[in-house]
Amino acid sequence: MGKRKTVWLTDRDIRLRFILFAVIDTASVQGVAAELLLPAQKLLQDSPTEAQLRSTLDAILATDEMQGFRFPAGSEADDFMQALEAVAAK
Repeated sequence: MGKRKTVWLTDRDIRLRFILFAVIDTASVQGVAAELLLPAQKLLQDSPTEAQLRSTLDAILATDEMQGFRFPAGSEADDFMQALEAVAAK
């Protein structure tokens, strides 16, 4: 039997997962449809790519219930989200 190579998550992947988890939690309180949140929660259990995480995050934040949502200004999560937005804008 061959050994399976362990693939370690990068800091960026870990941050994206935690941010998505926090957004899912907030979105569930705000009343975002379960049809959107359940696949997002399932994605966290799998081995998603960065593109999948960002796409899911964008889909949740685009809902009417999440309009205006933002992490506290100056927080690491807010800084990271702004960095992602800057990269996406290019």
